[in-house]
This record gives sequence, structure tokens and C-alpha cells, in this order.
Amino acid sequence: MSRLAIPDVRVKVGRIEDDTQRIGARTMAGNGDMKAHVATYSSVTGMMKWGSVGCAVVVALVIWLIS
Repeated sequence: MSRLAIPDVRVKVGRIEDDTQRIGARTMAGNGDMKAHVATYSSVTGMMKWGSVGCAVVVALVIWLIS
């Protein structure tokens, strides 16, 4: 094996309780926990919304200071 090649270190685990396939520690919302998913999605979209507003304010301030 070449020194530049990166080996595949993901460990495949067999089927788990909720009948989903798991690779490493990553799983999808197969266990029906949609309330947690919706809450997380809402908080992330809220952060993105307010983050973009904050960036626009900073950009406007910098442009105002330069001109």
C-alpha cells in the first residue's frame, strides 16, 4: 500500500434494534425521533438566518467605514 493511500477505517456494524444499517457512528433518523430532528433543524435554520443578518450588518458597517 502506498504511503499516500488512506485506508477505509469505517467499521460496518450489523443491523441494530430499529432495523437500520449503521456505518461507524452515523445513522439517519430511522428510529422515528422526528421531534428531535425538527427541533434541531429549526435551530440550525434560525442560526443561519440570524447569522446572515449579522454578516450583512458587519459588511454594511465596513463599507460605511471605508467610504
